[in-house]
Amino acid sequence: MEKCKYPIVLVHGMMVKNTRFRPAFRDISQALRQAGNVVHIANHDAVGSVAGNAAQLKTEILNLLETEHCEKVNIIAHSKGGVDARYMISLLDMVDCVASLTTLSSPHHGSGLSTKLLKMPLFCAKTIAFFANTFYRILGDRKPDMLQLGRDLTYDAMAEFNEATPNDPSVYYQSYSANTRDKKAFLMYLPYKISRFCEQGDSDGMVSVSSSQWGNYRGNIERPIDHFQMDGTFGNKQKRKDVSLFYLHIAHELQTMGF
Repeated sequence: MEKCKYPIVLVHGMMVKNTRFRPAFRDISQALRQAGNVVHIANHDAVGSVAGNAAQLKTEILNLLETEHCEKVNIIAHSKGGVDARYMISLLDMVDCVASLTTLSSPHHGSGLSTKLLKMPLFCAKTIAFFANTFYRILGDRKPDMLQLGRDLTYDAMAEFNEATPNDPSVYYQSYSANTRDKKAFLMYLPYKISRFCEQGDSDGMVSVSSSQWGNYRGNIERPIDHFQMDGTFGNKQKRKDVSLFYLHIAHELQTMGF
């Protein structure tokens, strides 16, 4: 397999940190590098706002372009990372620095979970946000803002965002969704049930199929992958191998397209 023309930047979603103890994209990045690609794993905040994370991502990519002496990057973004990347491309003057953006289960049309949670009393929302911000600040977040993150992903907020953030014709945008059955594992059963109720439709357990569609929509991922397995953070050895093969497929297609 030939390598991509441009470096690949892997962008994680919310509540994920690229740490030594549980690195994001752990097997995925290794598989992509073994195929000859230059790979960078973004180190933005786990619970930062869309605008805040986009600014952090911009700084990392500009540094990468200088280090690798190249003009552009390919971004493969999971979950909220896809929204962060779109903000960066369109609103932070990064159009000329990005060749392609591939999003995986990104809530482009809003999150039912965020929309419903923000209807709770403000005191409750602020209390939850306080503890989340404190926890992720300890893990290395620079500007954690769980409350603003939730506000950014409501249906209404994303409708406004999409109007203000159109795709640029010089960047190739493609997206994938996933659809999985309810989780049976004890720790994940309740979160999946809650998310299914909030999304009111087929989903990967957190983001609906309809909300995942943006740009050239490629359909559901064929392999049975749920939202928490899609960035390689969770899953057994076989599941992580399946996910890595999917990312290799994306990279191969981008390479054949000249990216």
